[in-house]
Amino acid sequence: MARKLILTIDMKKTCRYAFILDKDEFVRLSLNRILQKYGFQVEEVDDFSQLRDRRKEIDQGLVLADVEMDMLEKGISLLKKSMDRFVLMSPQITDELKLRLKKMGVHRMIKKPVEPGILKKVIREICPAQEACYFSQGGGREKGCRSIQKGGEST
Repeated sequence: MARKLILTIDMKKTCRYAFILDKDEFVRLSLNRILQKYGFQVEEVDDFSQLRDRRKEIDQGLVLADVEMDMLEKGISLLKKSMDRFVLMSPQITDELKLRLKKMGVHRMIKKPVEPGILKKVIREICPAQEACYFSQGGGREKGCRSIQKGGEST
């Protein structure tokens, strides 16, 4: 039992911060609640420039953003070293867009509306140690969590 407690404390330090960049207040609120439940300290940001001096926090978490391509292209330089922790959210993810994003270094995409189960899967990919700590509490799958996202690919 003591071993699990130590593991929990270490995992909170490993992946603790989540930055949300989205114009929709409802989306921000929903993501904020989900991410806090998973143990993240959540911050809402208005643009990528607010992440300029936050490299350490980004390296301990993730960035979720729904932005226009021109804003992404301008802000991508700020995230170059942290692209493995960046997740683009979009209501439309076409093959053409995927190709363009992959060339820019964006490899994680989630179709909106974001399903909690899909977000959970992406968090597991970004922060594998997090799974044992936050996702196994309560003995299994969370109520209302789906493993398949309708209408699009998971990542």
